[in-house]
Amino acid sequence: MKRREALSAAALALPVLGQHRHSAAGAPAAPYKAKWATADEMRELAETADLIIPRTDTPGASDAKVQEYIDYALAGDARRQAVLRAGLKWLRGMPVEQRAAALETASAGPRTPHGRFFQMMKELTIDGYYQSREGLEGELGWRGNTYLTEFKGCTHPEHKG
Repeated sequence: MKRREALSAAALALPVLGQHRHSAAGAPAAPYKAKWATADEMRELAETADLIIPRTDTPGASDAKVQEYIDYALAGDARRQAVLRAGLKWLRGMPVEQRAAALETASAGPRTPHGRFFQMMKELTIDGYYQSREGLEGELGWRGNTYLTEFKGCTHPEHKG
């Protein structure tokens, strides 16, 4: 085949290539399948994460699917799973207001079992939220692959000198 014939054949094939689609392209993502947490624990993780980062004018922790991040992050860590399970069991059945107060009390005692649960839950919630699109783009305004052309420093009036 000569070069001219090859180019002609390639040009004829272009419309066909445009019609080709991969089966996964555009397909909706499958629902998340938990690695270690039960369905009830996933719900409890979401509710507890929402007490740490609630929905305001920006999405909350469960909107960012932090519970899925926590489940995935601890998939191979039985010790940390046990800490979370014990903490979720402690909160189970409490009304929301009582859970929030219990977490606030636990935050004051980081060396207690409840304090360790709160510390771990808080760290995982923050990590998961600020690695999500909701946290990065929605709250922090991160645009990715960009740079600052200038940095004006702190713009708070009390810090201007």
